[in-house]
Amino acid sequence: MDFTDLESVYNHLEEHALDYKYLHQIANLFQKIRDEMHVKKNSEEEKKAQWEIDIFNFSFNENQVQPLHTGSNEKGEKIEYPNYDRFDDSTYEYVTQRLTATAHPILKARYAHILWFSPKRHGKYAQIAVDAYLELVKLYEQKDKNEPNEHFGLSVLDTIKNAFFLSCTINDETRLNSTKSEIKRLIFNFNSESSSSFALRHNLINLMLNQTNTFSNDDFVGIGELCFKFTQSVDTAHKAISMLELGEKIDTKLRTKGQNWTKLIAERYEQLMNSRKETDSLVAITFCQDALKYYKQLKDTKKIEELEKIYNELKGKVQFKEFKAEINLEEYVKSCEKKAEKIVQYSSEEIFGLLAIDKNLLPKYNEMKSFAEKLLKEHPLQGIFPIQISDERGHIVEHCSSNEEIVFFKTLQQYKMYLEAQYLPQINAILFKGLKEKKITFAHLLNFFKNHSWFGKQLTRKIQNKDIPYVWLNLLAPSLLEYFNQMEYFMSAGIYPNLVLCIDSLILKIEGLLRDLCNHSGISTFFQTTDKKNRIISREKDLNSLLHEEKLKELFGEDDLLFFRYVLVEKGGYNLRHNIAHSLMMFQEYQIKFIQLLILMLLRIGKFDFKKKAEEKSTVSKDTVKEKDMKD
Repeated sequence: MDFTDLESVYNHLEEHALDYKYLHQIANLFQKIRDEMHVKKNSEEEKKAQWEIDIFNFSFNENQVQPLHTGSNEKGEKIEYPNYDRFDDSTYEYVTQRLTATAHPILKARYAHILWFSPKRHGKYAQIAVDAYLELVKLYEQKDKNEPNEHFGLSVLDTIKNAFFLSCTINDETRLNSTKSEIKRLIFNFNSESSSSFALRHNLINLMLNQTNTFSNDDFVGIGELCFKFTQSVDTAHKAISMLELGEKIDTKLRTKGQNWTKLIAERYEQLMNSRKETDSLVAITFCQDALKYYKQLKDTKKIEELEKIYNELKGKVQFKEFKAEINLEEYVKSCEKKAEKIVQYSSEEIFGLLAIDKNLLPKYNEMKSFAEKLLKEHPLQGIFPIQISDERGHIVEHCSSNEEIVFFKTLQQYKMYLEAQYLPQINAILFKGLKEKKITFAHLLNFFKNHSWFGKQLTRKIQNKDIPYVWLNLLAPSLLEYFNQMEYFMSAGIYPNLVLCIDSLILKIEGLLRDLCNHSGISTFFQTTDKKNRIISREKDLNSLLHEEKLKELFGEDDLLFFRYVLVEKGGYNLRHNIAHSLMMFQEYQIKFIQLLILMLLRIGKFDFKKKAEEKSTVSKDTVKEKDMKD
């Protein structure tokens, strides 16, 4: 249809506004007029048309006005469109005139709601908007009945929510009661054949549960039974579970027991598991875990045993696809070996000093995060879908769904790639060359720890009111000796070393070192909780909690702390502390790279006395070695 001026659009909308499914389609009508008025140099009509475009491009959600687009300009400043800053007094005068002139509920609701959020805010505008929204609910509902597959029910949902939150804001009891009655009517009577039936009912019941100060217990009468009845007709088990969960919440609120919701949910998850057992074991495992969770709440031992058996069977069927990209590291490894040859010309003390404090030996946190963010920006689909981290036995051990979680997971992926392809070859080259040239030996390392770390200091721990003296070096020495013996055997016989004892021991000792370091740095290593009888008890924080202490970042910096977390506790990393503590590692998994990284970690944990000692003895500093031998 061709429109010649604003008046022609106004008249058209009075009759046909409901024909437009989305409000931005109405904005497009005014855009054509604006462009024509610009050509005709009719600036007044062009300005009004632009106001209409802006007005119909705003959206309202739970009494919050939202722009169509947000972004930043060339200066990095936040920009939004549309924006109330584009409006002035003449705009609001125009909107007020339009509100008075129109009779259509879509237009009335829109103009009144715009004025409610404007500097001209007045309760009468909210009242007009609520009345228009309530009228509009019926109109959209009829359109949904006429065209049940066109999702007009979602328009009903948005409209009634706008009416509800506006009524709450102005505390208009009459309109609030009318809106509440409409919400309950829609829950019970909305067209069940509509494609929007589930979404509308689920959202409105959720709204009621989230607004418990507004809805009384009487308002929920019969809704629990409706939730149960609805599960018999929905087209997917996921929708049924969602409704069952709502029913359970309603019973909890009312302190009633309409159905055994927990059992019903458990059975649905079990059905989902059975439907995917033969086609997708990994997905079936997830549903099996969910079913187990609810059967455990029921204390159904027979079902628990049955599902745990199925869980173990499914784990064995999980197949992980491996993506490989071959990188020729031959030339790079040779360059690492050349650097190592120069470095081992220095004294043992200076080599250990370099390993303890050189920042170029490990990936940097900010760089890895930047790479991850760039990757997600270039491939946005990788950041849309939730990520599940599974261990080698098929257990789902962590979920990443928020943007922050996904970015960190991708950061760990970048860390692994750079650590193993770029940094480990250099660490290995230095350690192997040092071992071969006898610059890195058990005696040299113990001597270095005695002189340049706190491992050789006598500490005391109070146990049953007695001061018990101890020296960490005495606890570390057996595993370090085993490391050197195994590496000497490996280098002389060419047979892969048995690193089980030294890795197992060092992992546990490193946790103790970090705990002591926290204690001596004023970082609390315990927390208070309650037992089953609600009595206060104290427990030591686990290693994962300690490594997330903000003060520890001040001690080590982000780069070393990420190194510790990646190797020891991150499920997206090596997670050695967990795997070793629970005996999940096979002999073949005790790799040389792990022990090399643990040696480097020990040096970095014990480095705090190094600077002072180095200054007193005037030894070769880290910078000297780095400038001469670590740069290309």
